[in-house]
Amino acid sequence: MRVLFLPYDPEYHYYWYNGFVEALDDRFPLEMFDPDKPMAPQFEGIGVVVTCSQFDNEMIDAGLKAGVKLWQVLSVGIDHWDVPYILEKGMPFANTPGPFSAIALAEHALSLMFLIAKNHNTSQANMRAEFFSLPLNDELAGKKLGIIGLGASGRELAKRAHALGMEIMAIDVADIPQSVRDEHHVSFFGGASEMAHVIAEADYLSLHTPSTASTRHMIGREQFELMKSSAVLINVARGLLVDEDALVEALQSGQIRGAGLDAFAVEPLSSSHPLLQMDNVYCTPHVAGVTRETAQRRGEAAANNVDRVSKGLEPLHLITSVD
Repeated sequence: MRVLFLPYDPEYHYYWYNGFVEALDDRFPLEMFDPDKPMAPQFEGIGVVVTCSQFDNEMIDAGLKAGVKLWQVLSVGIDHWDVPYILEKGMPFANTPGPFSAIALAEHALSLMFLIAKNHNTSQANMRAEFFSLPLNDELAGKKLGIIGLGASGRELAKRAHALGMEIMAIDVADIPQSVRDEHHVSFFGGASEMAHVIAEADYLSLHTPSTASTRHMIGREQFELMKSSAVLINVARGLLVDEDALVEALQSGQIRGAGLDAFAVEPLSSSHPLLQMDNVYCTPHVAGVTRETAQRRGEAAANNVDRVSKGLEPLHLITSVD
């Protein structure tokens, strides 16, 4: 069975490609899609399409016509693509879900928390100015961490934050079993109706939910008004979870202390954006999940699905709805 890898930018996407190639280990013929050649013939005889790049509905149609058995994306987020169209047309569509990047996201969220707690920007400025013994910093121990979304990455963050002495509060729309809450030392757990309580109590509020119609701007003016003036927002999930205009206002006015952000409503973020002009904001270019280990785990998951399709087995991690 032949596998087609959709085009990628070698400067930015080589790690996902390399992770998949290593995991595939020459077990199946692998071809690279060429955007300069006619599209439809390149899908003929292909069993699985693997991609980390943008693709359009015309490609989906070509794949369906050619008999492609699985469209595999090397990503947890699926909001970049027209998933309703894919599902409506009946193309089997799989991603590499949260557990494959959970550790990376948790570590990145924690690193952003440390940067803010230790006033990294001010410390660096003071070093350059030869001004020592300031700023006065904070410890994470004893602080309350609110986790919105106690899925894979939320749980990994809870595990690490507890080890640092933080108190864990969490919100999830799913009914997380008590055994899981106990394992991750969650002192308070609630559903969506209790999110305001967690937002008001948290010293650090970290977002770990997918981007859907129901989660769009789940953190906005109303939520910032509930937060402590000393509170910090962390977002390593999706940019559209946050109303960025309201966030800028809250940061500029001192309504909240700071923010650590790895995802934005529009990417790339303009270099003139207000979020990049404030010392109480730490921004990274959507790299929370970009680690060698994540690439390896995602590559193995995709290669495993290729193997399953070749044997007539149902692929793992199929997307069946957009909710």
